[in-house]
Amino acid sequence: MSTIHSKHDPKPKQLRVWQLVLIDLLVIGLGLNLFALVHIVFPQQAKSTPQVISALPTAAVPVAEPLSTTAYPEAEATASLPGATAEPTSEPIVYDGMFDEKFHDKFTDGEVIADETSYRSRNINVTYTEVSEPGLLYHVADIYVRDLKFLRTAFGRGEYAKGNEHLVDMSSRCQAVAAISGDHYNARYEGIVVRNGVLYRETRFDDVCLLLDDGSMVTMTDRELDMDAVKTMGVYQAWAFGPMLLDENGQVMSEFNSSVTRNNPRSAIGYVEPGHYVFIQVDGRIPASNGITMQGLSQLFYDLGCVRAFNLDGGASAGFTWQGTLVSYPYGRPVSDCIYVTDSEEAAD
Repeated sequence: MSTIHSKHDPKPKQLRVWQLVLIDLLVIGLGLNLFALVHIVFPQQAKSTPQVISALPTAAVPVAEPLSTTAYPEAEATASLPGATAEPTSEPIVYDGMFDEKFHDKFTDGEVIADETSYRSRNINVTYTEVSEPGLLYHVADIYVRDLKFLRTAFGRGEYAKGNEHLVDMSSRCQAVAAISGDHYNARYEGIVVRNGVLYRETRFDDVCLLLDDGSMVTMTDRELDMDAVKTMGVYQAWAFGPMLLDENGQVMSEFNSSVTRNNPRSAIGYVEPGHYVFIQVDGRIPASNGITMQGLSQLFYDLGCVRAFNLDGGASAGFTWQGTLVSYPYGRPVSDCIYVTDSEEAAD
């Protein structure tokens, strides 16, 4: 017996396979977008509102005393020495930078003197050294700045939380004479972020390094960090990765707030005194260099005269550029930020 269907009771049509696949893809895409909005975009936007917490001091503002006066004892005044007399000068010396008077012999009158291993100008004095030892290869930038504004940080793609960028591209865009990879803040939601005097994030994450706008540097644990004080004490840069590499007396450490203390590629920043800083980047995981332990890195900074030092993101993020060229091993991982020194007034303002 045949079955008769009324025109008012048509047989349901079945969706084709490609239509089902398309619907599934649309549903999955919608779900992924909702997940990204809830778990990534909204939290990041909530944390990314910048707050200006410090302004760079001008030439008319005196530089504050270093945090540890014992580390940098003041020289005895010449006039107080027996038989000493002050020699009159025909014209007063005029300084127009924070550290002009302190390091007047480090800078030029305006000309740029540069070669393969040094760069000297009216604004900065940087010496680059590549050190090769059995099983170890590392890069050092010894830095003097006339004004703190020439020691800066940059975000990948030029904006906070916008994305990552290769170090060589970032440093070229910023007209950096020397640059190292930063603390890769974008790889986590925790950790204070202050860049060029602007507060972007104020959550805690392990050890902290603060570069103050008088040029001094302090390192501390996250529990020692007073977030309210940060907003009033004149913080120019703040990095949260670590660990700190020298103790409160500027001595080599043997124990660190880190589980990754074995040999590794490293990037780190050191501080000798206001206006004088050191970048170190250590290659590793290659035949020419096994990397360096955390204690070995601590020793390097101590040997270079630093009294504060802080480890930054290393491993495949470690990188160092000199005059626009990547001189470290090209690991290839893009990074979210860098620390650099520039001679450009435009880039520094």
